[in-house]
Amino acid sequence: MFYKFAISMLCLLMLTGCWSRRELNELLIVLGIGVDWKDGHYLVSYQVVNPSEISNQQKRGDRPPSTLFQGRGRTLFEAARSVTTEAPRKVYLGHLQMYVIGEEAARRGINELIDVSARDNETRLDFNIIIAKGSKAEDVLKLYTPLEKLPSYSMQQSLQNSEKNWAPTIAVTLDEVINKLSSQGSELALTGIRIIGSPEEGQTKQNIEKFMPPSRFRYSGIAAFKNDRLIGWLNERESRGYTDITNNLDSTTIAVPCGEQRYLGVEVTSSDSKIKTKVVDGKPEVQVDIRTEGNVVERTCEDVDLSKPETIEELEVKTKQIIQSNIESAVARAKGMKSDIFGFGTQMEKEHPAFWSQVKDQWSDEYFPVIKVDYKIQMFIRNTGTVMNSTIR
Repeated sequence: MFYKFAISMLCLLMLTGCWSRRELNELLIVLGIGVDWKDGHYLVSYQVVNPSEISNQQKRGDRPPSTLFQGRGRTLFEAARSVTTEAPRKVYLGHLQMYVIGEEAARRGINELIDVSARDNETRLDFNIIIAKGSKAEDVLKLYTPLEKLPSYSMQQSLQNSEKNWAPTIAVTLDEVINKLSSQGSELALTGIRIIGSPEEGQTKQNIEKFMPPSRFRYSGIAAFKNDRLIGWLNERESRGYTDITNNLDSTTIAVPCGEQRYLGVEVTSSDSKIKTKVVDGKPEVQVDIRTEGNVVERTCEDVDLSKPETIEELEVKTKQIIQSNIESAVARAKGMKSDIFGFGTQMEKEHPAFWSQVKDQWSDEYFPVIKVDYKIQMFIRNTGTVMNSTIR
């Protein structure tokens, strides 16, 4: 009898229902978060979905597709809680797509910002983190964007598309940021985003009523960190070198000079990078091996005969020189900032743990800025298109 009673009680406990449920009409669905440092306080901005403007059934058209709620505080958590003084519902971060950090806030350090997000049990670890270059994060989230109604979704899609097809961009998620900040021998690097045009004009609906929006965003440069603080930027050329070394390059295009103000276009179709380390006479050294393949996609110089093997070999040499120049520029820039964004130290720890234990405390300031780096780059042009030499004269 007792056995049957116990089984019945267990069944009842399993039928308690969704005791912690929250209905959609009780939540603010957050797609983007912006964090700025302003007047000695954190300013947090939540970009939330306006359901009536993205629903085909209930579309009204007289409201923006998203709304911004803001809060201030001496800590990020305090700022987030102060949002409740304006927000009519509880914010929900389970669908967060973009986390934008203002440049001034990033220079103060992002450990606290990342820690708060990582501790939230509703937040997933797959949203992207970027730095607002020369502007405020709140201004980035206020932009009206063409094609995609929701600015955060537009930024996320553009970031991921750019990473696959344009070398100077990387899409970094929260879990990757946590790993970088908690690891030794490797510093954090994040893609920058800037506003082209007037931020104020971008906040009006008229911004998307022209063929080219007068105010829009563009991904620009890679932000280099030391510990958790932003210390400098890589330009486009240096950013290309960074993605090459760190094996983040999927595809890009390289303009190879072939005449006065004329260039031949080479599309990189694959790139594989490996970092090797060694210790010579008590000093660390690094070798970067890169194997790249590409196709000729544009020929504007009449005297370049793509039907000749020697021409292809010459193009491979010139393309390799450009790749190496980008890489050397990136390494020089990182050394100047004393920021090992390439993870040379991490690789040294894996391959030479005894040596690493001796130098890890002085790695960033003493060893990395003077480390010898050798490059072994292979470039192969596999295809010149269906037309060997174009008919352009």
